[in-house]
Amino acid sequence: DSIQRMGDLQRSIPVPIATGERLHTIWEFNELLAAGGCRFIRPDVCMVGGLTHAKKIAAIAEAYHVGVIPHNPLSPVSTAACVQLDACIPNFALQEYTGEDLPPKSTILKQPLVREGGYLLVPNRPGIGVELDMDVVRAYPPVAKVIATPLHEDGSVADW
Repeated sequence: DSIQRMGDLQRSIPVPIATGERLHTIWEFNELLAAGGCRFIRPDVCMVGGLTHAKKIAAIAEAYHVGVIPHNPLSPVSTAACVQLDACIPNFALQEYTGEDLPPKSTILKQPLVREGGYLLVPNRPGIGVELDMDVVRAYPPVAKVIATPLHEDGSVADW
């Protein structure tokens, strides 16, 4: 919960810390990086303001010699956006991947992402390189669900 303590922790151990899944702004990432709180940042393209802000966050990280591992638990569309980010930043390290080129996730795209030799290939089609198959998307209507995330009194997330 303390960015400053993250810096102390990272300096005291040889294991690289990768963090940032719950940070949402350029300023939060800047504070973490200035504190030396990690060796890898984990911005979520869908939560930090899209590709433009994710690229700005990556640029700040580059100034601190910190690598980028985009957080990506969401969908093939999110993965396609991450792959575009990965391809245009010099400090890209690794891409979180949850099988978006395999059914059933791959079926929502007209052309699924391609994985070759352990790498996701950067699509060369317009935009982020993917197009939704709207017939398949309509077959999976959204389901309303209550997410019962435990919170502390101050509103911060309580994982355990």
